[in-house]
Amino acid sequence: MNKFKCTVKAIVTETYEIEEVFEIDAPDEIQAGENAISAAENTPLETWLKHPEAHYKYRISDHDLDFEIEDLEEY
Repeated sequence: MNKFKCTVKAIVTETYEIEEVFEIDAPDEIQAGENAISAAENTPLETWLKHPEAHYKYRISDHDLDFEIEDLEEY
């Protein structure tokens, strides 16, 4: 039987649910909701990561694992 050295890369993805209140001026609820989404999308990632709800003790998270072969060699 052959032996192989296999390097495997683990890709860990965490999903956090963070809520923030945006005060939006708009003519109606639909426009206010769209503008709030735009404001959230334009908020820098670093701001979201520093949010108190992103702290490991408070966050609601989901984990996903994927694996890829990086290198494989017979020896």
